[in-house]
Amino acid sequence: MDFRFAIRDDINVRTKSLVDLEFKDYSKEDIGRAVAYYLDLILNSKYEKIAVGFGNLSLLSVAFMLALHKSGKEYTMVYHNGRHNYDEYSHLYSHLFFTGIPNDEGTAKLKEIIKTNPSSITLTDTAAMESSAFSYKKRDNLTFDYSKNKKVYIVNIVETDKSSLLYTTEKIEGSSIDAAMKNYFHEDDYVVMMRPFSHVGVGTLSIYPAFFKVKNISICSFISEWPSEYHKATHIHIDKQMMNYGCDLPKKLRMLTSGGYNFNSECVEYVTSRSDIENIVDCFGTAKCPPPLAIRHTLTDTSFKWINEFVTLSKKETTNQLMFSSVDDNVFNELKSSFKNSIVTDDIIELHDNGRKFSLIGKLVLTIRMAHVLYELTDFKRLFLEYSGITTDIDVYFEYIDGLKNPIIAVNEEDYEVAAATMSTFNVEAKLKLK
Repeated sequence: MDFRFAIRDDINVRTKSLVDLEFKDYSKEDIGRAVAYYLDLILNSKYEKIAVGFGNLSLLSVAFMLALHKSGKEYTMVYHNGRHNYDEYSHLYSHLFFTGIPNDEGTAKLKEIIKTNPSSITLTDTAAMESSAFSYKKRDNLTFDYSKNKKVYIVNIVETDKSSLLYTTEKIEGSSIDAAMKNYFHEDDYVVMMRPFSHVGVGTLSIYPAFFKVKNISICSFISEWPSEYHKATHIHIDKQMMNYGCDLPKKLRMLTSGGYNFNSECVEYVTSRSDIENIVDCFGTAKCPPPLAIRHTLTDTSFKWINEFVTLSKKETTNQLMFSSVDDNVFNELKSSFKNSIVTDDIIELHDNGRKFSLIGKLVLTIRMAHVLYELTDFKRLFLEYSGITTDIDVYFEYIDGLKNPIIAVNEEDYEVAAATMSTFNVEAKLKLK
């Protein structure tokens, strides 16, 4: 089973230029030159162990990630803890490509790392890089195969001296991109996007399918850019942080997608109170297999339908944990969490429709997502206190919404402002309340 995609000839992408800070339109030729530029940059490098860090979404970051895919090189994804602590993982790679636009704090920290070790990092999103990329002498054909066996690693956020094997084949990503394109993207969509690559599944759920199928795309790197672009959209992918910001939505949408968190009835109320939305699709995936493995139409259905053709759904009968395997042999047998070439997740499910659908019942291990990574409660509390500087204890508990547990952090009144700032900085997906 092979997956092959191409960017259409008439694609148009609007995004803000780093050269003059104005929104501009970019064509397939522009994207082709940028991909060719980054591909040569990657292939001409002599770095043995490539790592990638992510800033805010940009056209250049998409071009870089497409070039990295086409290069065939294995790499390690490095997620920072909210404070761009890439130097803590430097022993795991020989060179880091930081792609995307950092915030002010990130810019300062990256400059500090570069000053200490100038050869350790390449920033792909600078005014000089942009000028070189869009005027490059060569153009890539912008056709991409997702069929090779290639290992991708990810750093261990809790134990910074380790990295873990994430994928063994490109078909993991390709099959999810294919499922997204077939199930909730239309060629005539106008997609406005802001959620960056820093969540492992955003690329397959939203970014790559848009670039491989639709004609019109707007990219907003910061919330300040959203007001000028969002009203053009017929299709938007939304995350918790965007809802926390209070992002406006167009008066009408054909499609709104979500994924990576519990898109419950409170989320549905948020988006439907701001827009007349024809379809809301919630996507399911895991770290070992990014979304969309399954989808549910939240306006009409409470159960998930399995849509990935490369990965197959099953259940561990003794515990009712969701499991999955692959139509290809030995896809998962090298992974740490593999069980007889299947992955066993922490999701407790109930199967429907002869195993083609499932409902989420709960979690075997309770977690909270912070800085785009899921932490077990003990690790989360320790890190939250460390990052915030709060010296008194915090309470972490869960409330049931639509039958599933949703996290709440409770703090003393004198700690509330600091806790709120910490949750914003580190993208904590939980509610904050007073004790």
